[in-house]
Amino acid sequence: MGKIHKTKPAVEANEQIWDYEDVAPHTYEGGAAPGAVRRVLIGKDEGEQDHVIRYFTIPAGGHSAHESHAHPHSVVITHGGGQVLLGDTWHALNVGDAIRIDPNETHQLRAKPDEPLGFICVIPNKEKQK
Repeated sequence: MGKIHKTKPAVEANEQIWDYEDVAPHTYEGGAAPGAVRRVLIGKDEGEQDHVIRYFTIPAGGHSAHESHAHPHSVVITHGGGQVLLGDTWHALNVGDAIRIDPNETHQLRAKPDEPLGFICVIPNKEKQK
């Protein structure tokens, strides 16, 4: 049977909240800015064998880790804006932008100075690729 992770209700009308009733936030470590948070929305705990869907929040003025991995990433910006580093080039980001990060490509995401950045990130199930 499928699984649904429900978002927590907004406190005020028209407020978009990216927090979940039953998904624990984890500190996003590895060189990310303090206050960066990662949530695994869909993965092995939900029975998914092929991919992992994660949700990240980067605080205003903050950044993700500066890194590269053997697996590709697919990212969609859900709130805020900022920049993404792909290789050695920075690109502007806005809500709705979709990003493909190639395997072994150096990358980093930065939030604007005055608002947090939120994005969904889909990666292959790394355990399955072993």
